[in-house]
Amino acid sequence: MSIQRLLVAAMALCLAGCAQFHKPLSAENRQKIKAVDVRVVVAQDGFMFSATAPGASAAPGGLIGVLIDVEVQKSRQKGMAAEIQATVDPLLDIDFRKEARVALKQATEASFPLRLQSAEVLSTMPVQRERDERIAATAKGDAYMTLLVQYALEPGLGAFTTRTGINLWQDGQAERSYYGNAVYQAPLPAGTRAEVIAKLTADDGRLLRSYMRESITETLRMVALDIDAQAKPAVGAVEPKKESFNLIANGMKATFSGVLVDRRGTRTIRRVDTVGMFSVDQGAQP
Repeated sequence: MSIQRLLVAAMALCLAGCAQFHKPLSAENRQKIKAVDVRVVVAQDGFMFSATAPGASAAPGGLIGVLIDVEVQKSRQKGMAAEIQATVDPLLDIDFRKEARVALKQATEASFPLRLQSAEVLSTMPVQRERDERIAATAKGDAYMTLLVQYALEPGLGAFTTRTGINLWQDGQAERSYYGNAVYQAPLPAGTRAEVIAKLTADDGRLLRSYMRESITETLRMVALDIDAQAKPAVGAVEPKKESFNLIANGMKATFSGVLVDRRGTRTIRRVDTVGMFSVDQGAQP
């Protein structure tokens, strides 16, 4: 079986059987939330080229790593070792967590519908005791939300991608009232590997830092749209039209079908049933 067919098969499995990856927030639960404590968790210390997020198997709700066939990943990683090292070394001084903190501080009601009681960027998930305490505290009305972020440069340097698993607790209940997934992707400049890296790191990494900040801003937008746009259509209403869009996954083009939720310039946000929200640049489709 070809790599392309393996990729398509993995995506088909995800689209067909990933209901556990999304639970919409009911209108009733939405109304109960007075404010929310947000914790953005970035466990990585540097760039990864694997599509599977660290700790994804243990993360409630899962992530979208299932898009990539595990065996395809294993076979490619060995041959990419030297290429990866040459790419990663110039990027060591660019701190995703630092850029995420800047973006989070700039978050407003325009990009996030829930009032932020507190917001932090962490390097690890809160330990079980702390998490249980925070969840118990939501009985007072403030919700608790975690965003587990994984970021990567796609093989071949075709794009910068973040994948985020989102979980929300409220009413002091251990069961999550909302969970979902959000994927952000930005195309990288064209050129040879050396030329692309030079462009990303020029002016103290200004371009790459802008992608990092935008990924957090867009992820918050996707969460906001997913939280506030889950009302079921009225009886007799026309079902929203799904359109195809492309994404680079593991260095290859992957095509999805989703409903357009928001558009700003050439960047669109689409919802793929049961899988998650996708923010992609339509003007730079692979």
